[in-house]
Amino acid sequence: QHCCVCGQRGASIMCCEEECGRWFHLPCAKEGGCFTQHIPDYSAYCPEHRPEQDVQATPEPGNECPICIEPVEDKRTYGTMVCPACRRAWFHRDCIQ
Repeated sequence: QHCCVCGQRGASIMCCEEECGRWFHLPCAKEGGCFTQHIPDYSAYCPEHRPEQDVQATPEPGNECPICIEPVEDKRTYGTMVCPACRRAWFHRDCIQ
């Protein structure tokens, strides 16, 4: 199978959305904006079908990730996540993973 991110053969992960047909390599997933869940049922999604966090919040300027203590972008992006409970703590997606 060809990877939808790098175009090379040997992709082994398929988007779990029915009738999608996109495949990707695990190392390409992060670079390509794919989403993989490492909890049961271990679903994987291409960038078009990945789930998005259902929280209506925007990070405040100067907000820091509590894990790495580095600044978090002051807008919602794929690379940031908000705590669903308090909606004030923002994290880098890489730090959470």
